[in-house]
Amino acid sequence: MKSQNWARLGKNLTTCIVVVTIALFFYVYKPSSHEVAEFPSDTTTATVGNIALQGLRDTVINPNEASYEDFLTVGLSPKQAKSCVAFVKKGGRFYKKEDLLKIYTITKEDYERVQKFININNVSFKKNKTIKKEKELKKDVTLEKISVFINSCDTADLMHLPKIGAFRAKKIIEQRDKLGGFYSCEQLSAIYSMDSALVQELKPYIIIDTAHIKKINLNTATFKDLVKHPLISYEQTKDIMNYKRIVGTIKNAEELRKNNILTTDDYEILKFYVKTF
Repeated sequence: MKSQNWARLGKNLTTCIVVVTIALFFYVYKPSSHEVAEFPSDTTTATVGNIALQGLRDTVINPNEASYEDFLTVGLSPKQAKSCVAFVKKGGRFYKKEDLLKIYTITKEDYERVQKFININNVSFKKNKTIKKEKELKKDVTLEKISVFINSCDTADLMHLPKIGAFRAKKIIEQRDKLGGFYSCEQLSAIYSMDSALVQELKPYIIIDTAHIKKINLNTATFKDLVKHPLISYEQTKDIMNYKRIVGTIKNAEELRKNNILTTDDYEILKFYVKTF
């Protein structure tokens, strides 16, 4: 009988120990009712009222200049903060608070929650726009002062012209050397990568100094001298040489037109490239 009583007592004591242990465990590890998540998840919208953010009332950010951490500070989620930073980096701009709603991850409720901590100051943006406009105006004024003498300039002079870089400048000089010079701006359209639209844009800045065109003396030139010129054909060269053989000396280039050695149209071009003395 005694042994049964002791066994029952031991069993009851063991049960009490287990109960007390469980009670202590829940007492010690019970979460505090004041504990909150460090930051709201991207799928949960938290309110400022149930998040104890120290000093939040004094935190104001400009979303155009704010960092990822700044967006987190005012209560946006990591995903929302990342979207805001990416928006600005790609050239976007918040002109007013409501522009936060451009960010697809920010709901109207999110905006109402954080808008009091947003202050958009566009002074620096306006300043940058003013500086850019001043630079453009300055560039336009500078271009108005440019005058390039097309038949006596070098590549450095040409590169001051709009849309003329090293490649185009080199091609212009090469074509000028082949011809001896240019008598018209339209001749530039024959150069690779230069179309008529670009030539029209360049016209205000180009002076055609025909006095610098290198001319061929018809009375001293050989057949080879004439035919290698890009604007004088083989047939024209042959006709000119035959005419010279008959008259001996060509007094002026207009003789070639009057005696039908050259057509009027051909003469109007070649008169810039031939001479008789």
